[in-house]
Amino acid sequence: MKKSFLKGNILCALPQLKDIFFSKSLIYLTHHSKDGAVGIILNYKIMNIKGIDLFNKLNIKSNDSNSNISFPFHVGGPMSQNNGFILHSNDYKNTSTIKVSKKVFLTVSTDILIDIAQGKGPKDFFISLGYSGWGPGQLEDEIKNNSWINLNEHMDLLFDKNTEEKWNTAIKRTGIDFSKFLNLSGNA
Repeated sequence: MKKSFLKGNILCALPQLKDIFFSKSLIYLTHHSKDGAVGIILNYKIMNIKGIDLFNKLNIKSNDSNSNISFPFHVGGPMSQNNGFILHSNDYKNTSTIKVSKKVFLTVSTDILIDIAQGKGPKDFFISLGYSGWGPGQLEDEIKNNSWINLNEHMDLLFDKNTEEKWNTAIKRTGIDFSKFLNLSGNA
């Protein structure tokens, strides 16, 4: 029997998950195997930065049309927060691009920012600093303990700029009315 993994899916934190970092988070899984899982949090925006400011800081020459746009930056997770990870549509690929699913790729080099600045980048993209990770079996245990529910890949949850509403939208898509559940536990 082939083991099924969740790469390319979205994890939605269930309301009872009270972890200081992951409460009410959505995570897009870029890797998942018997060795563990890696994902990017989709709904913790930390700032918007103007294209011109970003490109100047990185010494990237941009065309005028992309200088005036604003880029939202997100916390992708508690690990490697000094590194950038860009999830994007499949209309862009370079030598450091990894295919996550048919529709979503991941690029971790500044080459993608150069291409975005010059109008040659992907149509849709999501910029994060850091990522989330789980060791072997850790994510599976958290799912069994009702911390997460899995959603199939939803492009709007991934690339929608309204990060504040992503978790509420995802919870509604589960089809479960969590207001009918008591958040109590105890011993019999």
